[in-house]
Amino acid sequence: MSYIALSMVPLLIFNMTIMSFIQEYFINQEIDELRVNAYRMSDVVTGSTFEQLQDPWALNRLRNSVDQHSGLWDVRIIVIDNNARVIADSNHHVLDSLVGQTLLQTRVLNALNGQNSNLLYRGEEYVLYRTTSIRDANGQIGAVMLVTDVSDVFDSIASIRTRLYLYSLAVGLLVVVLVFLTSHRLIAPLRQIVRVVQRMSIGQLNQRIPINSRDEYSILARTFNNMTEKLEQVEKTREEFVSNVSHELKTPLTAIKVLSESILGQENVPEEVSREFMQDISSEVDRMVNITNDLLALVKVDQREQSLNIDTLDLNQMVEDILKRLSPLAEKKKVILIYDEARKVRMEADEIKLALAISNIVENGIKYTPRGGTVKVAIDSDHQNAYITIQDTGMGIPEDEQDKIFNRFYRVDKTRDRDTGGTGLGLAISRSTILLHNGSIRISSRSGEGSMFIIKIPMRY
Repeated sequence: MSYIALSMVPLLIFNMTIMSFIQEYFINQEIDELRVNAYRMSDVVTGSTFEQLQDPWALNRLRNSVDQHSGLWDVRIIVIDNNARVIADSNHHVLDSLVGQTLLQTRVLNALNGQNSNLLYRGEEYVLYRTTSIRDANGQIGAVMLVTDVSDVFDSIASIRTRLYLYSLAVGLLVVVLVFLTSHRLIAPLRQIVRVVQRMSIGQLNQRIPINSRDEYSILARTFNNMTEKLEQVEKTREEFVSNVSHELKTPLTAIKVLSESILGQENVPEEVSREFMQDISSEVDRMVNITNDLLALVKVDQREQSLNIDTLDLNQMVEDILKRLSPLAEKKKVILIYDEARKVRMEADEIKLALAISNIVENGIKYTPRGGTVKVAIDSDHQNAYITIQDTGMGIPEDEQDKIFNRFYRVDKTRDRDTGGTGLGLAISRSTILLHNGSIRISSRSGEGSMFIIKIPMRY
């Protein structure tokens, strides 16, 4: 209805404007013609005296002297002397003639004072008056009034108005049809989006909006579908995360329960066996503690509103300290650590959190690199960003797995990862920490050819 109103109101205003212009044009035409005839008649009357014009036939003779093509035959002519008394009237009907009457009308008095005027009278008929000041042969001031019926003009205008309104009605109906079709085309996709959103609100995250065009709605639908895919992926990740947490905690708890029941279910257990079981229980408890600590660290990093302890740090020194701390693990696995610095880099960051993120990636490289392999850490920068590259010669990551390695508890090789004692949360913590510093991390790897992690972090936080 709003579209129809916006479409029809300008059309109605246009019709009213056009009709006003047409009416004004035709009336002005009649006024101009009447004014010309009034001047012609006043010129003729000027040659006679008011006494001569009192002859009933004198006015007709004067009118006959004027060109018959002037249109005066359809015009009533009234001559008024200087006393505002009608001395001649071309209408000879006794009941209608104004001869002998005094016309104390404003237009007559103005004409006797030399002011010409026009008047359109709207009664049962439309009558146009033209009053013009004149002088007779003796120089006396009088007036000549021309009266003409313009009802036929208004009849023509009414006919034009009727046709124009009919055309407008036809155009209006067409506009209504077009508006309904257009509004349906505009609103239908929105209703479809609303339906999909309503279904998603009750948990049906697999809903998608069909894309059948290339307009703005298709862009909105495509963006919305991408969002729903992300939400579905987030929900799937959440479910996997809960499942993985349950599984990771259930494994050591099951081991502890079995070991405890084994000890409790036997009498006179040898001290060596009891000590061995207790060591296994302690190892499983340590594993649970590690999982819990990593989960707490990940939750803290995920809380984006938490404040970072930003300070200026020497990135080169921080990386050297990380490598010194991890060198015993590398020596134990016979892995060579290589440090390469292209330039000295000072930046603004939370040293503790960033050191943990880098340490997790380097430690993973050491754990998954076979004996005799290498792990190389390189430092570089440009005028805006610091770059940390960590490259190993380990088992590598298949291309179809690379977009999943930052998921929580995700393992490419679950069995081997359990042997190394990892919780599957290290890379997730590292990625969240780097994102918290407005940075990015990407991986380049092939199965059996090692992996390279490239970290980019702005030097100004």
